[in-house]
Amino acid sequence: MTETPTPPSGSGGQRRRRQPVYEFENDYLDPDENYVPIRVESAAGRRVVSAAVAVFLALAIVAGLGVVWSMRQLDPPGEAGAVVSKVVIPRGATLDSIAQLLEKKKIIASSSVFTWYAKIRGVGSFRAGDYVKFQENMSMSEAATVLKGGPLPVQSTVLTIAPGLRLVDALSQITKAFPGVTVDQLKAELDGGTVTSKYLPPGTKNYEGLLAPDTYQFAKKSTPHQILQVLADQQTKVLDKLGYGRAEALSGRSAYDLIKIASLAEKEAGDPPEEKGKIARVINNRLDTDQGLFIDASLLYGLDRRNGGLTKDDLAQDTPYNNRLHKGLPPTPISLPGSDSLAAAIQPPDGDWIYYVLVSKNPSAHFFTASQSEFNAKKAEAQAKGIF
Repeated sequence: MTETPTPPSGSGGQRRRRQPVYEFENDYLDPDENYVPIRVESAAGRRVVSAAVAVFLALAIVAGLGVVWSMRQLDPPGEAGAVVSKVVIPRGATLDSIAQLLEKKKIIASSSVFTWYAKIRGVGSFRAGDYVKFQENMSMSEAATVLKGGPLPVQSTVLTIAPGLRLVDALSQITKAFPGVTVDQLKAELDGGTVTSKYLPPGTKNYEGLLAPDTYQFAKKSTPHQILQVLADQQTKVLDKLGYGRAEALSGRSAYDLIKIASLAEKEAGDPPEEKGKIARVINNRLDTDQGLFIDASLLYGLDRRNGGLTKDDLAQDTPYNNRLHKGLPPTPISLPGSDSLAAAIQPPDGDWIYYVLVSKNPSAHFFTASQSEFNAKKAEAQAKGIF
């Protein structure tokens, strides 16, 4: 939560137009008149025609809805979601049972549609084993591609680093995946300068923000250096792809400052995906107007705490990350930001927001405004509801 600092057209040749030919039954042609009488349709006839039209329209609507439904099953709207850490395809699994497993884990929308899709595409033969590249809300083709890629090799280790983890917590995750590796060994690699990143500022050895949160596959005998260099290289690839090599020209801020902003947005944003961009914009607006950031996540980082309320004593603690006491960005990032947060930091949406306040816990969501009085009112309302 951020608060208020104290006060075509077509063409062609001419054709001769043929005269229309009308054929009539003698009963309906009066040679002394220049018109042709028209049969009057009976009421029963009209009802039959109307019913037929209605049935046709209903069938067309049902068919259209069926097409829409099928397309949504094949390729659900929106981006693929969170990575599914591991899916185990057992030996002897049938196509039907694999499809049901994927549906159960929310990877695909419909097991029956996937079974049909796989049979039509001829991709129904999959190997048993561990799969780690599935994501929630995948299209049928994406899920089939993962399955066709095959499972992990037997002699491999999977490492998952979630976005928003602190560096020290990511190192702990590494030791869990590699029991023979210690946190001290990993820190020694980082401090010794053997791990490299072109986005690490000169004079610092702090890799906070510079290792990519992602799911990785390593050989079981990987060394601490190999593991950390892969994570650093992956973050470099993400940053390069997003344009961080031209950060100053694109945003007026250094790449490292943008990584700091991304790390703050990663920790502060609620569930709506657009919030990361809005928070990045709030941070920029505050920096541009020489206001303190007043971001609790930064203060907690300085106190070496992950969560919890902040007391008056906490707010008064003079750490470099207390942006109530110190204007500007913290000295380092405060987490390992994911690619969506990094994208938000280098290209935030336009907006005049200066404040945001938590207004819902489930789902977690914030209210954004440029008005101090509006912010204060929403804050008081949220506090009265016990939201924080």
